[in-house]
Amino acid sequence: MKITVLGSGCPRCEALYEKLKSLKKEGKITADLEYRKGVNELAERGIMGSPAVLVDGKPVLVGMPKSDEQLLQAIKKSR
Repeated sequence: MKITVLGSGCPRCEALYEKLKSLKKEGKITADLEYRKGVNELAERGIMGSPAVLVDGKPVLVGMPKSDEQLLQAIKKSR
């Protein structure tokens, strides 16, 4: 599984990527992580907000999750 944070490079996008790295380190997720900056890619995919979390290329969450649990549930539902 590959999880991508797609964003503009803003502090919220960076924070979400760091959160995913922490969850991986804690063993709560097992995935390859990637962070890509690019508002053009967001627009090309029809995503109207950022950051966006993609699992294997498919958007599963747009915007900042309210909790770690919300983030983990969005990832889990994508499988």
